Amino acid sequence: MSWVTWKKYLVSKKMGGLGIGSIFALNVGLLFKWLWRFLHNSSDLWIKVIKYLYGEYGGIFNDSMQRLSLSPWSGILSSVKSLKDKGIDLLSLCIRKVGNGISIRFWDEIWCGNSPLKNLFPLIYMLDNDRGCNVASRVSLQDWSYVLRRTVRGGIESAQLSDLQHLIRDVVLSDNNDSWNWSLDITKGFTVASFLWGFGDDSNRRISPLTQRGRTQLA
Repeated sequence: MSWVTWKKYLVSKKMGGLGIGSIFALNVGLLFKWLWRFLHNSSDLWIKVIKYLYGEYGGIFNDSMQRLSLSPWSGILSSVKSLKDKGIDLLSLCIRKVGNGISIRFWDEIWCGNSPLKNLFPLIYMLDNDRGCNVASRVSLQDWSYVLRRTVRGGIESAQLSDLQHLIRDVVLSDNNDSWNWSLDITKGFTVASFLWGFGDDSNRRISPLTQRGRTQLA
């Protein structure tokens, strides 16, 4: 019997390995596929049940949510959060694509730029009467005084409002529903294959903790 190193098991055949791939990375990809289905198929019955139990977004974006039950969905959320705590934020690769702007939270979600607007313009966010507002209710505003608790003061507040208006002025809404893009494959969206391409074992662009045995484990 000849022994083969674990690394050689994982490396692709093109690079001299056995091409088995990381079973751990495959498992993570299959789990995350359920979150992707949740985000894309809002009319499915099982998704309606999840929303009833865990809220509109199924607890996906709630970092403070603890595992309150032993349900499969709760287990998936805990697994994804565990990876994020270790520096692998898979949800950050899910990017909002603006359609009619109805289902995208203006302040909380990443839809314009690389950060939530509440982080970029915190003073205006604190002044907003409805911090849970959607994109559709804000991008067409001509006078922000109607939605703010008080008049914007000069200095930093005035500068932040001006910068915010400048940032969103070219946003054009359509009749299409809002959707999601997977940054590793914008054309096809999330697939397990695209996930393994991004987090596999035989490329420097991939994240090693998902490919090295014992390095990262799900909670």
